[in-house]
Amino acid sequence: MTEVPEHLLRRSRERREALGLAPVGSGGEAPAAPPAEAAEAAEEAPAPAEETGAAVATAEAAAPVPAAEAPPAAPAIPAYVAAAAARRTGIPVWMVPVLAILPIWAVLYYVSFESHTRAVALTPLQLGAQVFSQSCSPCHGAKGEGGVGPKLAGGEAKLTFPNQADHIAWVETGSGPHKGQPYGDPNRAGGQHVAKTGGMPPFKGQLTDAQIQAVVTYERDGLP
Repeated sequence: MTEVPEHLLRRSRERREALGLAPVGSGGEAPAAPPAEAAEAAEEAPAPAEETGAAVATAEAAAPVPAAEAPPAAPAIPAYVAAAAARRTGIPVWMVPVLAILPIWAVLYYVSFESHTRAVALTPLQLGAQVFSQSCSPCHGAKGEGGVGPKLAGGEAKLTFPNQADHIAWVETGSGPHKGQPYGDPNRAGGQHVAKTGGMPPFKGQLTDAQIQAVVTYERDGLP
């Protein structure tokens, strides 16, 4: 038979005394509890630990498990944004003409640089031939054979000006100051040339000193 705890028996006695029922028996022991009181006490008595744990486990198992929250849906991309992204190439519009012109600029730069390099690398005779073709050939002929001006090829330039410094001075001043007068070496075979028209222009200031030096060298040593 299950023993009723002392505190429940004491509570039962207090209720009996409050109701005017017979007091607790002598000897310090509580009389046997009536069936109703025993049932009441049993209901108030705490359940054993094992039963309590089993009840808690059953309640927890029966409790509904909350469903996992679904991840939030990605926001929809507006149609105009998607269309703009599809058309985008990654290259700014203003860069298109720049990229188109860049190859042309590179070719022009290379050609210009190459021409400058060739001009710097010319020998004195090559530079003299270039200057003669541009500035002297219209009067003295493409090969120095003579024309409006006297012949320079075949060593004629050296015969007229044995001293190269005199030849340079003549090119710098032109024939204007000597119009109607003979010029060059007075002992020249066949006699001196005469500046009949004085039409040769002065090239001092039109050509650099290096160009004048080069064209004189070409007239003296480069013409056949």
